[in-house]
Amino acid sequence: MAGEKQILIYKAIVDLINEGADVSSMKVGEITARAGIGKGTAYEYFTSKEQMVMEALEYNTMLQVQTVKTMVEKADGFREKFMCVLNYMEDNKDQIRTFLWMIRIQGNEFDITTYTGDGFSCKEAMDKLGQLVELAVWFLSFAEEEGVITEKNLDYKISALFSQIVQFSFYLHFGGDRDLEPVKNFIYEGFIKQLT
Repeated sequence: MAGEKQILIYKAIVDLINEGADVSSMKVGEITARAGIGKGTAYEYFTSKEQMVMEALEYNTMLQVQTVKTMVEKADGFREKFMCVLNYMEDNKDQIRTFLWMIRIQGNEFDITTYTGDGFSCKEAMDKLGQLVELAVWFLSFAEEEGVITEKNLDYKISALFSQIVQFSFYLHFGGDRDLEPVKNFIYEGFIKQLT
């Protein structure tokens, strides 16, 4: 469990990312100044900037996932549950940049995944995101219960879900200011078509 100073670091990194900072050029001093703690203090909790960034991305992603999960649980029907996810993303467009950074890191666009240091490896941090896979399985169970999808292969189902979410994320950030309702319907229908 993260302590108070670690959370201050996480929030500082998330704020910087949401303001458009590039993770690769972010400096530890910039992060600690935003967090209101000394640079030396940060190194009592982290071995590197890479560790700070990975843990901040994971922390923020999991906070958002919990928020979305609560919304999904309250929604009726799979289509509405799916739309809850897309509506959250639309309403929090500037707050989901950390998700896009996770995608970039996993795609090796920003080479953080090769770092290993004392007591930390990025692979371990990424493995913790297996919780997202568990969440996907839970989410997909609603579609299966309703008979909305017929595909049996779990890997295909998870890939289809994540690909549609990533597609919508990129559209939100690079697609301009258009009416998003047709886009959300297209994303939903694309997901259903892939799995029936």
